[in-house]
Order: sequence, then C-alpha cells, then structure tokens
Amino acid sequence: MKDVIIVGGGLKGMLTALFLHDAGLNIMLVDQNELGRESSWAGGGLITPLYPWQASPVVNALVKDSQKHYPALCERLYQETNIDPQWLKSGLLITDTHQYQAAQAWAETWGYPLEVLEGRHLTDCEPHLNPQFGQALYLPEAAQVRSPRLNAAVRAALRMRPILVSQHQAVRQLHIVNGQAAGIYLGNDLFKAHKVILTAGAWTSAFTEVQDSPLQLRPQLAESIMFRTPEHSLQRMIVHQQYYLIPRKDGRIVCGSVFSSQGLEKTLSEQAQQELRSVACELMPALTELPIHNHWSSLLSFSENDEPFMGEHPTIRGLYINAGHGSNGVATGLGSVRALIAQVLA
Repeated sequence: MKDVIIVGGGLKGMLTALFLHDAGLNIMLVDQNELGRESSWAGGGLITPLYPWQASPVVNALVKDSQKHYPALCERLYQETNIDPQWLKSGLLITDTHQYQAAQAWAETWGYPLEVLEGRHLTDCEPHLNPQFGQALYLPEAAQVRSPRLNAAVRAALRMRPILVSQHQAVRQLHIVNGQAAGIYLGNDLFKAHKVILTAGAWTSAFTEVQDSPLQLRPQLAESIMFRTPEHSLQRMIVHQQYYLIPRKDGRIVCGSVFSSQGLEKTLSEQAQQELRSVACELMPALTELPIHNHWSSLLSFSENDEPFMGEHPTIRGLYINAGHGSNGVATGLGSVRALIAQVLA
C-alpha cells in the first residue's frame, strides 16, 4: 500500500514524487513511456507565458511562484546530481509592440520591469535581431531552463531515492471504491494507494474519471526546430506573433510554436518546419545559411478557460489532478506542484 501513486512521469509528476517523498510519504510513480519525455522534454523552457498580460491572474500567480523557486531548485538539483538544468536569466524581447498598454498595465500590477527599446538601445540589447524590427518590448527579468537537462536532473534525483517507478506500461484503469481513489491497475495487477494523482499531460483526458468531470481538456500539437550556432550568438529570448526563439548556453537556438492537433497523435509537419524556419530567419537573419539540426513535436494539454486545474476531483475523493497547463507547462509547473502538494498534505 502506497501513500500516493502518481500517474504521469513528466516534469510535474516527477517533481510531485520528489517533493512528496522528501516530505516522508511512500510514493509510486508511473509513466506509459519514459520519465521526463514527451512535452516535458520537448518544451522551450520559458519561465513566463509568451504574452503574460494575456494570461489570467491564476496563471500569473503560479508563474510568479515558479519564478521565485526555480533558481534554488535548479541549484539543489545540480548539487545533488551534477546535472545543470541551466537556469538562465536571458531576458525576453517581444516584437508585438502594439500590445504595450496591456503589457504596461500587467507590469505595474505584478511588479515586473518592462522597457520599450528601439534604435541603438535595441541593437545593444540584441545585436542579432533583424534591424527591420525597430522596436520591441523588453522583460529583463525573464528567465529560462533547458527542459531536457531539468528533466534529466529531476529523474536522476528520483533514482537516488527509494521510489517505486514503473515505465513503459500504461495504467489500464483507476481503482475507485465507494467514490474514493484507492489505486491503479497496470495490466491485471492492482497497486493500492491512499491517494492517486493524475499528471499525465494531454493523456489525462483519456481517463474516464476526467471525461465525466467538468474538467474539459483538449490536446494541441507543438512543434519546434533547432539550429546550432557558436556560443553566445543570440543573447535574448524573442517572441514574435506566437512564435518563440530561445538561445541555449551552448549556442543551440530553438524556435517553436503551437499548432492544431488531431487528437492524441504526435506528428511532424513539413509545413510547420518551413513556417518555423521562416520565422526564425526573419528574426535572426544569421540563421539563413544554417541547416535545421532537429525537428520534434509534443502534445500539450489545454483547458477550456486556459487555466490549469490542480486539485481534488469534484466527485472522487483522494483523486487529484494537475493538468491543462497549455504552453505554460514549465512556467506554471513548479508553482502548480507546490500548490497541489499543499492540498495533498493538508
């Protein structure tokens, strides 16, 4: 009998397992594939929504909490595992300057510095930005993590602890007894627990208990491409018309966005690749002569109101859900895990 079984081994599921174990609980973590893959591995790693002034107060509060605690978490993981998640305050340039008034109101409400850069000041901030963009909004405090390395560090930390982990086998169904979550079925085997937490991203919607609840989730496909450049070629993260360009410490540059989806199927689109390349080269002309080094996709879980749900199921006691983060999975992830754990331990 476990205290808690966590279904879904992405970033939020792994962090939930790590924190609950360190709080003294007996944990089991289950994933149908490998821990820390899928959208957790594929994400851009921005610790901010692309346009934070368009996000709800709920999302902004979660992001604020995540931003506060990511530096210490990344340092702790680095010390424990010798894997650097590469938290980096790179700042964020947003070319959509027509949104300035909304951005300024948001910045004043939430206490973020916001600048409008143009001319030489913009060039000094990011020399590699196409000079056709004569003006940009700048969030100097915006930071990122490198998603694959963050997931690898959390996965390594879990392996240092006596946590039961099951991979490469999907949960057949939840075990519900008299309106109470009591475990899961893996194949024909029943694993019992006092509480169950669903953190399965887009696949959370596949569970009957979620389909029958007011929580409505829809999957969306995100696609990204990556270029390799010399170190420090691009200094700032850039957002342009729902696309993002993110520089890594080693010179890799990721360009991504969210596209339409046809259910729970991951696909790669030649059209999306060409679209991403076109945007990347428009923002940073130096990329024009470089080949695309990698192209990947992931499924994201969006809620109807674009706010994540983290809490107990409305009708099933002991069943908790953390899902619906959309494209803000890293930005809201740590804050949502902290909020959910407070409920589970209450």
